[in-house]
Amino acid sequence: MVMKQWRNGKMNKQIRTVLKKRYEAEIADAKYKIKCYSEHELVIPEHPDITAEVDKLLQKMSEAEDKLAVIRLHYGDNEAENTKHKIL
Repeated sequence: MVMKQWRNGKMNKQIRTVLKKRYEAEIADAKYKIKCYSEHELVIPEHPDITAEVDKLLQKMSEAEDKLAVIRLHYGDNEAENTKHKIL
């Protein structure tokens, strides 16, 4: 049985939109936290290693950016543009 949201390798527009917003929110959250660490020199008792915390946030941003890039490459709004990237 094929899920209704997936037809011929295409992603349902609503799923695509929700995922994009999720990844964009993850990026915005990480950027905000890094800004707070940088501007206010916050020290959180359970996280004394600020550079390690910022490194984790950068990793989250990187993963979200990668996922957004994959969605845009393979499931973007312009289906004609995406067909050149499909494996035959």
